[in-house]
Amino acid sequence: MTNPELSAALAKVPEIRRTQEVHEAAKRLLRDHPPGVEPARARDQAVSDAVDAFLVSGSWPKNLGASAAKAYTDALAWEAEALARRRAVELAELQAYDTRQVLSADALGHLGTRLADVLSDARKAAETVGDVRTADDAIKAGGAVVEAWGRLQSLVTDLTNIRAAQWSLLDPGPRPRGMPSDGATNERRQLREWRRQGYGEARGRLDDVPACVQSATRSGQYTERVLLWLAGAGRAYVPTSFDEIRDEATAGDLVDVMTGMDRPLVDYTPRVVPSPEPRPARTYRHSTTPHVDYTQPAPPKPESNADVPDRELTTWDYF
Repeated sequence: MTNPELSAALAKVPEIRRTQEVHEAAKRLLRDHPPGVEPARARDQAVSDAVDAFLVSGSWPKNLGASAAKAYTDALAWEAEALARRRAVELAELQAYDTRQVLSADALGHLGTRLADVLSDARKAAETVGDVRTADDAIKAGGAVVEAWGRLQSLVTDLTNIRAAQWSLLDPGPRPRGMPSDGATNERRQLREWRRQGYGEARGRLDDVPACVQSATRSGQYTERVLLWLAGAGRAYVPTSFDEIRDEATAGDLVDVMTGMDRPLVDYTPRVVPSPEPRPARTYRHSTTPHVDYTQPAPPKPESNADVPDRELTTWDYF
């Protein structure tokens, strides 16, 4: 069943509307293409008919080759047209999907405007309804309350369609005939988890959102009670991107690192530390001067200024 809110939101974005129209036109072209057979089958059929006729009459048809070639050529033209129309459908579908993905924020922005209008009408109806929260109570109250309650029921349908369109745009499913990437799969999985938790409905902490509203977010089934709460709370919104929902869902995850600190802070400002004095080189009795140029006499041994310390005894020295 077509969602009128989704159709209206997509129609508000000219490029999305254009690519959808191109896709629909391509599908009509493919449906209107007349049935036919593949070139090889058409040729083989012409040859088979000629041979059957020969077996009956004993007369070999003179134009068999031309007839078979014509059947093959005609079928080849039909096949080329079919391939082109099928390819047009595939590419138009990909174009429509990608365009919808890129410009989904514009369509979601229109849904946000529609949600504001629906909640505004709900607030007006709530003034008449008062404390009534069920259809039976509205019937008992009678008069203008019944009319206002009917208006609320109509607005509930609009709200349901708006939220369904919202999640359809945020989570459209994998790209047609494409391999789902890990990033896209994880993002869709995270969106569904946030929806299950109740995010994407009202700004702020979920602790302040009634259980019936969170349940409606998960199931997509809205009631007059949920509509009236959203209208009165003033926190309902339509997220325009994955990042916006993520910001709302993770806003309470930031931890104050200063909590529980009862001692002075340590200053970790970078400091310039003076370089230590270099240790003088140690020259031992067994040291030698490198002999770099073998065309010259070997240089004399350096004068020692240190002794090799005694080696510490190990287990091997006792066995």
